[in-house]
Amino acid sequence: MYTLWIGNKNYSSWSLRAWLSLRALEIPFEEQLSTLNLGSSSYLKFKAFSPSGKVPCLIDGE
Repeated sequence: MYTLWIGNKNYSSWSLRAWLSLRALEIPFEEQLSTLNLGSSSYLKFKAFSPSGKVPCLIDGE
């Protein structure tokens, strides 16, 4: 199963786009929300699950 790491869908249009695409195509996934730190860098926090340090990040299995 896929795991989709996203930021807040109200503030991160890129996260919303990935979420909508998976929902529209009826692809099963688990949603993980990582809050965005507005005004500061979230890079180190996102680096824990995303190789690029950015969201959205789609993980397939391991």
